[in-house]
Amino acid sequence: MNVVNEQVIIFHINGLAQMSKHKDIHKYTIEFTENFWINLLEVAGHGNVKQFIIQALKVALEARTIKSLILCGGKGTSFRPLSVATPAVMLPIGYQPILEYSIDLLRKHALTEIFLSVGYRKEHIQYLITEKDFPGVNLGFISEEEPLDTAGAVLNAKKQFKSTFLVMNGDLITNLDLSKLLEFHRTVVKEGGIATMFVLEHDDSQVELNKEVNQITSFVNNSKKGFNYVNAGVYIFEPEIFPYIDKQVSSLENDIFPVLSEEGLLYGYLPETQVYWNHINSPKKYKEGWADFLSGKLDF
Repeated sequence: MNVVNEQVIIFHINGLAQMSKHKDIHKYTIEFTENFWINLLEVAGHGNVKQFIIQALKVALEARTIKSLILCGGKGTSFRPLSVATPAVMLPIGYQPILEYSIDLLRKHALTEIFLSVGYRKEHIQYLITEKDFPGVNLGFISEEEPLDTAGAVLNAKKQFKSTFLVMNGDLITNLDLSKLLEFHRTVVKEGGIATMFVLEHDDSQVELNKEVNQITSFVNNSKKGFNYVNAGVYIFEPEIFPYIDKQVSSLENDIFPVLSEEGLLYGYLPETQVYWNHINSPKKYKEGWADFLSGKLDF
């Protein structure tokens, strides 16, 4: 660690570690700059620093075991003629394509095992990955030989996911705290749920949410029922979701989520604080994305 003209705070943690077949107590020394230490105390509180650091490390390590799938195989027909030669997720907003915002978000939260479900004009996406450097990230491709829609793309990637995994649409930009989403999902599993959906209050709504228990009680895609929440396109799934998907099922939104909500297996995560979110599925939303970039709203 490079420290220039700053006092260094020495902090000791007694950690419990399991080494081969026996347990032992290990002492660790961590050095913080004074400014970092002050910020840490503000977040953790004076009496909780040790537990705060241990919990933060635990969350980071658990995140590294979770694999992610970004859905980017669609043709983006609503963007034509812009999407004739390139996938919609590769259209630029600012200095990078839309897809790269999702990769950056996952990497920020230590979710570094990422698969891209690619189909239409997939060579453009593969070129991005070979030309760009994403430090610490392992990126893989899963090809859709024919358009699979959202559920089909998840089923196509089944062999990669043996435990909890994350799925997100490739055509959205958000600064959602994925660490909090994962923490929420752990409580969902304890309640017997197998799927968590990121939801927001929105006029274009599909979701009926029981806020007392955070359970989605009804899901109707393109609903006109006056529901108050929208599916925001980021999900945490357990492998138990796969029996609900077969080769005849194509859409998470039309085929899977309505069934899971009826069976009490689908929960909704509504962030406590405001988040940025833009589902860029139309020229209007694309224009809004550029306006937000120029105004500095995308400086996450």
